[in-house]
Amino acid sequence: MTDVAAAIARHKEILASGQHLFSALRMTDVDVDGADLAVELEVDDSLAGPRGALQGGLVATLADIVGGRMAMVGLDEQSIVVTSDITVHYLTGVTGGLAHAVGHVLRRGRRSVVTRVEVYDGRDGELAAACQLAFRIVTPSATPAEGQS
Repeated sequence: MTDVAAAIARHKEILASGQHLFSALRMTDVDVDGADLAVELEVDDSLAGPRGALQGGLVATLADIVGGRMAMVGLDEQSIVVTSDITVHYLTGVTGGLAHAVGHVLRRGRRSVVTRVEVYDGRDGELAAACQLAFRIVTPSATPAEGQS
């Protein structure tokens, strides 16, 4: 097994075991018409900054999780995606106890996937963050010459 294959397998084991940091976040998949994926994150004081809003890094993390999950769709079992670019426009705070993230795949290619994730302050609240993310597809059989190092 290559180093890349071993690292991918170990990462997937940790995620499946519930020991990963993301397991501590209370996220639930929800249905949203027209969305490729929608996820809600319960927000409490432990995730908020001093002004009572969801901490900005966690807004970006939520967008990254939603974007990455969408990017993984259709890949073979040995492949993963890694974030190659993320842009987050913070528009207002998430203060309503629920961050509602709605995602769309903008482009799916052989080596990369581009997504958009909008994070709302609650299910019916204001748009809190507009995010665009790009992911590089990593496969264990790829060589550095193929741009997969």
